[in-house]
Amino acid sequence: MRRIAVALAFLFSVAAIFVASAGSATSKSAFLVFVEPTLTGASNGLVLETALDGGTFNVADKSASGEGEFHIFAGPTEIEHGTFDLTRVIAFQFYGCGEVTTPDGRVGLPPDFCGGRVILAVHAKAASGEESNGLFEVNCQIHDPGGQAPPGTSEGVKVNARGVNFNKHITGDNLLVMLP
Repeated sequence: MRRIAVALAFLFSVAAIFVASAGSATSKSAFLVFVEPTLTGASNGLVLETALDGGTFNVADKSASGEGEFHIFAGPTEIEHGTFDLTRVIAFQFYGCGEVTTPDGRVGLPPDFCGGRVILAVHAKAASGEESNGLFEVNCQIHDPGGQAPPGTSEGVKVNARGVNFNKHITGDNLLVMLP
């Protein structure tokens, strides 16, 4: 009986992996990445505001470039601010291009407006003079027409830097534009 239970668990696990990966796609393209002023919370109560206007990343060669800015708040008080540079691509999950689902329904977009989850390495420079490296995750919910972004994902930014994990999306919109 135990062998049957283990075998069934294995089969269900393999089936779940195939079902989850069947809807995903990959792209080896280059993209522009835009992050409107976005708020992300941490479990310690700090809030991070980030913005990135026109950075780029290339999935094939894992390169990235662009500069953004950040502000860290404890309640209404800003406790730090500075800039960050994109340095390279860590991972990319492509959702597709051309449509976004809103509470009011599906909205068609230009065919080069794309979605996905990209994790980028960054180097941050605070106004205080402190410098550190971190991870900057951008999630854009645009997808292929008739499709959907993966369940459980949401539009926003996550950042892990200086031992603080800003992982609670509060507000913000992002856009990935596929380059020719």
